[in-house]
Amino acid sequence: MCFAIVMTQIIYMAIPLEFLQLYNLSVRAVVYILLAIAIYVFFGRDGRHARKGYESNVVAVISVVTFGIVILIVSILFGAGRNAYTASVAVVLNNLWAYGLVIILGEYIRYKLIRSADHKERDGIVVTVTIVLALGQMNALHTLIHGSPVVSTIFFEFIFPPLVISAVASYFVVKESSILSVIAICFVYGMVPYLMPVLPHVAPLVISLIICGLVFISGVVLYFVSSENRALMRRREKRARRYEKKPVFGYVTAVVIVFVVIAFIRGAFPIYPLVVLTGSMAGTFERGSIVFVQRAPPGQAYAMVGEGYVIHFANHLGVDYIHRVVDFGFDEDGRRTYVTQGDAAYLIDARPVGQEDVLGVARTFIPLLGWPYIFVRAVLGQ
Repeated sequence: MCFAIVMTQIIYMAIPLEFLQLYNLSVRAVVYILLAIAIYVFFGRDGRHARKGYESNVVAVISVVTFGIVILIVSILFGAGRNAYTASVAVVLNNLWAYGLVIILGEYIRYKLIRSADHKERDGIVVTVTIVLALGQMNALHTLIHGSPVVSTIFFEFIFPPLVISAVASYFVVKESSILSVIAICFVYGMVPYLMPVLPHVAPLVISLIICGLVFISGVVLYFVSSENRALMRRREKRARRYEKKPVFGYVTAVVIVFVVIAFIRGAFPIYPLVVLTGSMAGTFERGSIVFVQRAPPGQAYAMVGEGYVIHFANHLGVDYIHRVVDFGFDEDGRRTYVTQGDAAYLIDARPVGQEDVLGVARTFIPLLGWPYIFVRAVLGQ
């Protein structure tokens, strides 16, 4: 199930823009429908009572109402404008089919997989399902691959919120909440950009932070509402867990995640991280930022790089730089070269960059997170 969702999202990221709407309407939603049917056939109807169903429903309703009040207050303070994603009834219906149905079916899949999991393997399944379903809602990844070369806030606007929503939804299921509360949380917060007719005149980053904050608070409220009041029972459960066999699946998943993270840091994937060590790109990438670079395979720099793009390259001494392309030139063999310059620099770089020296194209960044790396380099004297 998880593999099918991941492959669906990978195809979604790679498909050309002109076929994207057709893919959403005719393929992506159908895949989720087939997966939900397979889940139902395989697991059947769950007749167990959701032990915390009432509490979770109340928390979900309060969360949704609070979100509406917050959006209303922000709209009054800053004004509101028409949402381009709801231009007509047909567009809204398309959004409901392409995105809303995917969310609902995804939450059904999450609910069945986690609820049906053996207690010993539940931790690993929760982590896997949380990450996979969050990936399935990261619709902006298509923009990251095919869109503008630098999208400064794409992580906190479009990648971080699905992770938070997915994590809280999984927590709701683990706490034996009702499926209605899980769907309500995910559908309302996930479909805000596609269904609200008007949105406040604030940066999308602000709306994303509001969503993340309220969803996280919903999980915290559920924790306190559903927590056991008897300290003796908690102590007994803690003693009993000491004698349980540790879930092998959870350990394997943790090891795989660690290896994947290490491989990503080491540049084993098409997109790799790079820490900005200087202030030559200040104003775009501040020192200490982590820039995510799409690798430029040999011979493909010509097709990937255009004027205004920020590229990662190695100069004639083998030193890495990340500067912006400001012009083009040609070498003695007639091959195109790139004239580069740092956004905060007054002069262009002394030597043009050849096709073979281009390592990748900057796509997005996260500020400040690279400072620990800079600190370690300073300590080691590098």
